[in-house]
Amino acid sequence: MHIEHGEVTIEIIDNIILVRSVGAFNEYGAKKYTEGIKAAINGLSSKKFSILTNNLKFLGATPEAYQVLEAYNLWLNTQNLIAKAMVITSSTTLDVINMFSPSRSLQQNENFDNEAEALAWLKSLNF
Repeated sequence: MHIEHGEVTIEIIDNIILVRSVGAFNEYGAKKYTEGIKAAINGLSSKKFSILTNNLKFLGATPEAYQVLEAYNLWLNTQNLIAKAMVITSSTTLDVINMFSPSRSLQQNENFDNEAEALAWLKSLNF
C-alpha cells in the first residue's frame, strides 16, 4: 500500500485549471496531483488552457516527487498550454521547483503573491 503525502484540489474556471497544493508531497502524492491535472486537461477536449497553481500552503517535496513533476511538465509542454501562473511567496521553494523542473523554462510562466492577480494575468492573455 502506498501512502500519499500532500493534498491537492483541482477546479476548472473557464479554461483555467486552478490547482491548490497543501503540505509536503511524496511521489504518490505527486502522481495524484499530476494525474488530476491530466484528467482536467483531457476533459477540456483539446482546447487551449492555462494553469494557476496556488503554492502558498505547499511545504516541499521529495526528490522522487520532483521527478514525477518534471515528467509531467515535459508532457505538459506537448499540450495546448497557453501559460502557467504560480502563487508562491517562498523564493527558496521557487528555486527548488525551478532546479528540479527545468522543463518549466519552456512554458510562459509568471509568479504572483496572490490568486486574484494570477487569475487576472491569465485572463488578460485572451485565449
